[in-house]
Amino acid sequence: MFKNLTYKQKFYAIIIGFILLFMASYKKSYKHTIAAKRKVSYVEQKLLSSENSLNDLYQLNNKISSLDNIIGGQRLNPEQVQQKILDFITKHKFKVNVVSIEEAHLFLDNEFLIYSNQIELGGTYQNLIQTLYKIEKSFKNSRVVSTQLYSKKNYRTNSKKLFLKIILQNYEKSK
Repeated sequence: MFKNLTYKQKFYAIIIGFILLFMASYKKSYKHTIAAKRKVSYVEQKLLSSENSLNDLYQLNNKISSLDNIIGGQRLNPEQVQQKILDFITKHKFKVNVVSIEEAHLFLDNEFLIYSNQIELGGTYQNLIQTLYKIEKSFKNSRVVSTQLYSKKNYRTNSKKLFLKIILQNYEKSK
């Protein structure tokens, strides 16, 4: 059969045979080997990312605990915070009068228990601003979230008095 063919025809037949043999071997073995290699590399990448995710989770937990401490993660009763505010004001002998202290307001969120304390001070502008500055900078048991300066007129004496309302908040993690 091959005796009647020229060298050119034999060459083309060998090339076609080689191509058919290559396609058959690719379909039977190489295709599955390449697919398995891809799956192995994909699984290795997932494994590396899962190892990194444990490290990332540890770092995130550390960041969360440090942020809890920054925003007031300490556990104090609202009444204790009110008492500490009064102690702070009297200890530093500010020239202001404590007009009123509201009862602590509690708010429960999904993750935090937030309680707010409100204190109202009276005095001169300079003394009120100095007191506010010292409370913001030095009072570590609670954070100042809102302030309001306002005046009230006394119609009997026809004089104005200046007041400062300060709202302080604490955050605790809900259990």
